[in-house]
Formats: sequence, C-alpha cells, structure tokens
Amino acid sequence: MRVSIVHTNLLWTSCLSIGLVVLFFLSSEREVHRNNAFTRRFPPHPIIKQYDLDIGFNSYYIAGFDQDILYLGNSTAPWHMLQVNLNSRDTMRIGLKPQNTELKYRSLKLSVLPPHFFMMDGTMPFILRGRLGEWTAKSWMDGVAYFNRALPIDSNRIYIRTTSSKTQKSTLGLIDGTEEFKVSLDTTILEQQIDGVFDVDGIMAQSTVDSTLGYVYYYRNQFITTNSGLEELKRQRTIDTVQRAHIDVAQKNRDGRIQMQAPPLTINKTAFMTNGLLLIQSDRLGRNESKEMLDQASIIDVYDYRKGTYEFSLYLYHIKKQRAREFAIQGTRLVALIDNSLSVYGTVEPYFKENSAFDEKHSNNIKDLHAQVMESGR
Repeated sequence: MRVSIVHTNLLWTSCLSIGLVVLFFLSSEREVHRNNAFTRRFPPHPIIKQYDLDIGFNSYYIAGFDQDILYLGNSTAPWHMLQVNLNSRDTMRIGLKPQNTELKYRSLKLSVLPPHFFMMDGTMPFILRGRLGEWTAKSWMDGVAYFNRALPIDSNRIYIRTTSSKTQKSTLGLIDGTEEFKVSLDTTILEQQIDGVFDVDGIMAQSTVDSTLGYVYYYRNQFITTNSGLEELKRQRTIDTVQRAHIDVAQKNRDGRIQMQAPPLTINKTAFMTNGLLLIQSDRLGRNESKEMLDQASIIDVYDYRKGTYEFSLYLYHIKKQRAREFAIQGTRLVALIDNSLSVYGTVEPYFKENSAFDEKHSNNIKDLHAQVMESGR
C-alpha cells in the first residue's frame, strides 16, 4: 500500500513538474514574440511586388549595387558572384580571382562599392580590392588590423567592428588607406551592459546616399548613427521597450571561449539604411497583432534616423514558408533574399523618399503600379 502511495505521489510530482516546464516555455514564447507596450502602423501598399526570380541557391547574400545591377556574393563559393540586372532580370555568373593564386583565407566576404569590389577576411587579416569589370582582386591591406565585420565606406576607407586589445571588448573603428594605413577605434560607441561582447552584438549599416554609418543592436531596442568619421554620434530607440539585453553568458571553457548558455531574446534581426531611413526586421509582435502573421511574413519597421522618429511598418511575405534573410533598397526598388529566390518590390511615395540616385523612369513606373493596385482594390 505504501509503495502504491509513493508511486502515486511521484507520478503527481512528475506531472506537476512537466506542467510547470510547459507553462514556463509557453510564457517565454509569448515574451519572445509579444510586446503589448507598442503599436505599429501598417499603411496600405508601401511596397508593391514586381517579381520573384529563382537564383538557384540560398547561399547568396547581397554584396552591393551599381545602379540597376545587383551583385550577390556566395557564402559557400566565395570566388563566385552572381550579377542580376533588375530591369531585364538577366543574370550572369562571374568568377572572381585573386592576383596572388597562393592566397590563404578562412572567412571571405565580398562587398561591392562602385567602382570597386572588395574581398575581405578579418581573421587573417587582409583586404583585396579590384575594379568592377576586371574582376581581379589585388592586395590592398595586409596584416594592418583584425576585424570580425567590415563595410567599405569609399575606395579607401573601411568601417569595421573588432576587439579592442586594451579592453578586450567589441568596438567600432575605421581603416583608412588614403595615404598610409591608419586604424582608429572608438571604444565609447558600443555601450556594455553585461560582457561587452555578446551584449553589444549587432548589425553594421551605412547609407551611401548621405554617408551615414549605423549600428543596430540585436538584443536591445537601440540603434546608433554617426557620420563617416564616427563623429556626431546619435543614439535612438526602436518602438520595442527592451532596453537591456536578455542574455545568459557562460564561463570560459577549456579553450578560453565564452558562449551563451541559452538562446537570447532577439529584438532586431537584420537592418538596412538608406537616405534618411533605417529599416529593421523584428519578429516581436506589438499590440493587437496576430501571431499567425509570423508564419506568413517578416515584419519590417521603418525609422527616420534624421528626425529620430518611427514612421511605419510593412510585411515581407515568405516564400515556401521561408522568411527573408536579407533585404536592401536601391533607387525605387526593395530587394529581398528569400529561400532560393530574389524578391523585387517597388517602393511607393510618400512612404519612401526619392534621392539623386533614383531613376525617374522607375519612379513613374512604381506610381503607375500603385494606381493599378488601388484601382483593382475598389
């Protein structure tokens, strides 16, 4: 009889424990995806789908633009580039090559900023530079500075994130090769909350239209903008309310590496900056938003970083249940990489601003498309 009672008690205890775990899990899931403290604005038709183009692989990433030409790098084939004409939809595979055929590398990243393209590996470290149309990458910087992320600002300057040898924390800086190579770091830009490494992780961005640099934190509701010299610093908040990173950092292992003990609460997933606007992808639901939408589309919040305001939000719809992994704006087009496809949208005024790089013909085409959509919806 006593054995039966013990077994019954153990059974009830196990069921209670499992129930509490499930309850905590569901509660944490709601916390990850829901924040009733903010409300989004979804205007009608800020972007209009033009077409989807099958590019064959999901290993492509956006390397840059040259007017209506989009260049895609490939994470699994770093010397292979795909050129896409956004007007004609024609594609061309381009083989890049280093001038030094014995070059050793670990983690190559391609970036295009006309009239040059850059092949960068911050772990070796080196930066190769070549001219568009010639496709031979020559040594530009070798051994000057290590970095884990980098964006070319112009032909001779690179915006980097690296680890400061003084603080052992992540920091932002510049490599300037205009005359002699100089590296300048500013350890005050990224603000430590926990460890100064994981908690300040984020997305580097830049607007080639007005030479503004940006940094968007992954785990808190903040982004930073500066000029191209990392001056005139401005800190701004997103519409989310999580001001402190929710991460759990473990102690160093035998190799001296520090890892996260549990998945962090991600506030901002990816971002793109252009002409006064910063677009941030966030899967956090606001007030009165349906959780089912996260199964259909990615949410993009749009901010005016010059005025310091939240403007509106839009949806980028999934393809084959796959969400957008990256997006960018060029002229009057928004492009997104989703699964094996390149999705191309037209941006609509007055939601998106025109600039000198925009093609007036494309702008008129988008206005016509918008009129057609409005007419068909009547």
